Formats: sequence, C-alpha cells, structure tokens
Amino acid sequence: GKIPTKIKIFMWLLMNDAILTKDNLLKRKWQGDLTCYFCDEPESISHLFFHCHVAKSVWAIVAKCFGADTVTGNLDQSWRWCDRWLPLGRKYHVLGVSAICWAIWKSRNKTCFDKIIIKSPLDIICHMCALMKYWAGLFAEPDREQLIEGINTMLRLANRILKRRREDQEDAGRILGGDQDGQDDTPA
Repeated sequence: GKIPTKIKIFMWLLMNDAILTKDNLLKRKWQGDLTCYFCDEPESISHLFFHCHVAKSVWAIVAKCFGADTVTGNLDQSWRWCDRWLPLGRKYHVLGVSAICWAIWKSRNKTCFDKIIIKSPLDIICHMCALMKYWAGLFAEPDREQLIEGINTMLRLANRILKRRREDQEDAGRILGGDQDGQDDTPA
C-alpha cells in the first residue's frame, strides 16, 4: 500500500497484537491503571480500535459514508468489510484502515501523554481525513483525485453530523433551562 513506512510498521505491530496498549504493557510488568483513556473499560488492542464507544463511533461514521449497515469488529474483519462496502476502491483499503487506526492511536496518545481529551469522535475523523489527504500525494493523479473526492465527502458528512449534534445539544440545553419551545419567554 501507498502509506508512509512508519504507518506500515504501526499496522504490522497492530496486526501482530504488539501495539503497547495497557494490556500489553501489563505483560511487560508495567503497573498502572488498565482503564481505557476514552471510557471505563480495560484497554486492549481490540477494545481501543474496535469496541470502545469512541472507536465504534468512528467506524460508524465511516460506514455511513459508504452506505454500510454494519460496523467492523476487528482488524481482520475490517478488510472483508472494506471489500464488501467499497469493492471498487480496493487500492484504498490499506490507506483508509491505516488512517482510521493511526488517528485513533494518536488521539489516545494525546490523551495519555499530553492530557488533551478529544471532544468528539469527529475529531478523530477529521484527523483521519487530514492524514489521507496528505498521503494521497503518494498516488498517481487519477487515483489522487478520486481519493480526495472521497475524503471531502467524508468531511462533509462529518461536519453535518457535528452540526446536528451541536443543534441537539443546544435544544437539550434550552429544554433543561426551561425554554421548552425555543422562544425567549422573558418580558420585554
């Protein structure tokens, strides 16, 4: 696949269950809190990349972009999932799955080391799209254009979801604040 060598190594480690998630650190005599940085479950490769609510949300947004009605549950499944929902884009599968996993890993590490907590899984989607746009430069012109078109579609969808989420939060805030109909009931 046309991805940077560093990411190829990361994916090799991921496929061989060698990424240093907390469960793997424990095997190396690390003593610390096993809790996932995104939720209250124990952190493992499977959990962090596929079963955590953050990872599930990321995969669900990607699925929505493809028109998929399922979400992948592990790395092996992700390749079959891509074949099923993006059969004509096989040359982009490694790039896409790698970008998703790398973006999740980088977000986890920002929380772990820099104490920067993501506000939404959409932050990971935006990071993933930025990575793919950058890596698109490794592809020949027609493939690059097709890839960038797909990335832009995903960003538009992610922005729509984010906008809808903000509107829902604002509506909930108005309701909780006693403004049931969205109108200001204070006298002039």
